[in-house]
This record gives sequence, C-alpha cells and structure tokens, in this order.
Amino acid sequence: MKTLKMTFTTEGGKKFAVSLNYADPALLEAGGAARIKSTADQMLALQPFDAELVSFDSAVFIDRSEQQIEMPEAGA
Repeated sequence: MKTLKMTFTTEGGKKFAVSLNYADPALLEAGGAARIKSTADQMLALQPFDAELVSFDSAVFIDRSEQQIEMPEAGA
C-alpha cells in the first residue's frame, strides 16, 4: 500500500500527522511536491481537524508491500 504521511505543527507546538492511504505514485514525480504543498495549504486554511494546525512541516511517501509466508503443515 502506498501512503502519504503529512506532518504539521499544532498551535500548542505538538506534531500532528495525517496519513492518506492509496497515495498516487505520481506524487514522487515532477510537480508532485507542489500538489502536496497545495493540499497542505488547503488543510491549513480549512482546519478540518480538532487540533489547530499552524504550519506544514514535511511529507513522506511510504510504499509498503506484503508477501505471504508459506508455513509447513503441523507435524511435517
């Protein structure tokens, strides 16, 4: 799963992270940083969370993969 994790600072000086699952891999390409910054600016303007966000700090693109591990039969 690809996730975009955006970190903000709250009015109280604490870190506040927002994780968005199913992030578009195109965010890693040219223009992606501008799209992320634009989204962060909108979040700062709208204040959609219970915490008061005062600044956008960083963004991290996380790409996780999963692989099934075949287990031997019991007693084998």
